[in-house]
Amino acid sequence: HLGAGVRALLLYPMNALANDQMKRLRRVLANVPEITFGRYIGDTREKHEEAESTFARLNPGEALLPNELLSRDEMRQSPPHLLLTNYAMLEYLLLRPADIELFEGHGAGNWRHVVLDEAHVYDGAKGAEIAMLLRRLTDRVNAGRPLQYIATSATVGSEPTQVTEFASRLFNAPFEYRTDNPQRQDLVTATRELAPPTAWGPLSADVWRNVLAAPDPASAFQDQATEATGVP
Repeated sequence: HLGAGVRALLLYPMNALANDQMKRLRRVLANVPEITFGRYIGDTREKHEEAESTFARLNPGEALLPNELLSRDEMRQSPPHLLLTNYAMLEYLLLRPADIELFEGHGAGNWRHVVLDEAHVYDGAKGAEIAMLLRRLTDRVNAGRPLQYIATSATVGSEPTQVTEFASRLFNAPFEYRTDNPQRQDLVTATRELAPPTAWGPLSADVWRNVLAAPDPASAFQDQATEATGVP
């Protein structure tokens, strides 16, 4: 059984991304009750009753998982294993005495991972600000064991040397990419798959006429689109 305490911080540039990730985490962790998670942002309610009411209003018909911590009080009393927030809120959390339990005290020393989503937005002055914030966080939670830093982005670039240098400066941690050694490649790139030439573009007028004339337009649209493009 995992004791309380943050193991991984998932940091987002905006609340919309954190909110979307919460939906995915609920699906992933629905059958893993021993892993707790919580979203601590400006909208997070102080008390469980308020937070539960807000959850029911925003997620009608969705059951509340026992391993999701909804309120600030819950996360302060028993810090979640996975903590989601944004960089503006992280600044407050590091400063406020009320939130000290997330970094020190009960469950302290468990921090292992810091994940930065949409890393490409952190350039220029904002990049310097976030780099300093991450250094403060590391100084606060690093109990003699190095943290593992992970950055995700679809548009940060693909030139290994430039990307790893960017990550090293942002996190103040070593990143490398050795072309001659797959075990020393800290950059994971995507594999692109090209769609068939006819898979994209507008459908013909005949296809739309068949859709409009069908008893079930939604089903007919899917059938016609598959027939026209060859992509189900």
